[in-house]
Amino acid sequence: MDKEKVIAEIDINYDSLLKQGLVVIDLRYREYSCTKNSYKFVVGRIENNEGDVYINMIKELTGVVVENTKVYDVWSKILLHKYEMSATLNRDISIKVAALDYLETKGI
Repeated sequence: MDKEKVIAEIDINYDSLLKQGLVVIDLRYREYSCTKNSYKFVVGRIENNEGDVYINMIKELTGVVVENTKVYDVWSKILLHKYEMSATLNRDISIKVAALDYLETKGI
């Protein structure tokens, strides 16, 4: 799958998901028989519409606090970085490895 298509598909409406009590917590990379995509989003349910859940996830993974206005963009870039790293290695890597590598190579 080409990078531009993945970028377009990772354009997630985080606010809409949060209103439904859902959060994208990971992107899994591998071949799936049910779809042509080589990745799937991992979605979790949260309580009480926790608006700072992405800020907390990035802080837990990297130790860095991201501004509220940039958090969705940073999280999407981490997911894309995970996809690119996994595709290069031809195996799924952890979201923590992707987040730390993104911080190290691109900066937040």
